Amino acid sequence: MRGIVWASFFLSASALFGSAGCTRVSERQLSDTEGRAFSARCEREGACTLTQSSGMKRSDGKSAQALLRTGRLVGICDVEPGQPPGAPSDCRALVCQSDSDCPPGHGLKDGQCLNALCTDPAQPLDSSDSVMLCLAGSGLGRDQPHQVERFALGLNCGSPCKVPAPCRQP
Repeated sequence: MRGIVWASFFLSASALFGSAGCTRVSERQLSDTEGRAFSARCEREGACTLTQSSGMKRSDGKSAQALLRTGRLVGICDVEPGQPPGAPSDCRALVCQSDSDCPPGHGLKDGQCLNALCTDPAQPLDSSDSVMLCLAGSGLGRDQPHQVERFALGLNCGSPCKVPAPCRQP
């Protein structure tokens, strides 16, 4: 009987300590093309809780952030609290130096950093990606004349999407 109790204790302890090293939630710092920084608490499936820690902030009620993963690039969007991402003009691409600078997805520990951008290389480029790359470094929103032009340029990437030459390339 005592052997069964010890075996049961050993299996319970192994399960407890074994799962501690395989955490499903990670904390990391994210940055976008506008130089803003965000603290992120992310699950491996891709859901993240985001808090802006530095940089410009929107003044039009879009005080929260959400990740955009519709195409190849991972973007961060300014949204109204509790709302999903809307127009890609409210989003900017996440920049990186290594995989650990990108939010995880697909059950992996880290995202993927390619050409200094957080990406999902299995996905094709789409117009959201093109818009984010054309608006990179232009400030937040799309209210300024130069942003309107760059937004239109990004939307017209064709099919299949090819990011226009004047824009940051993926």
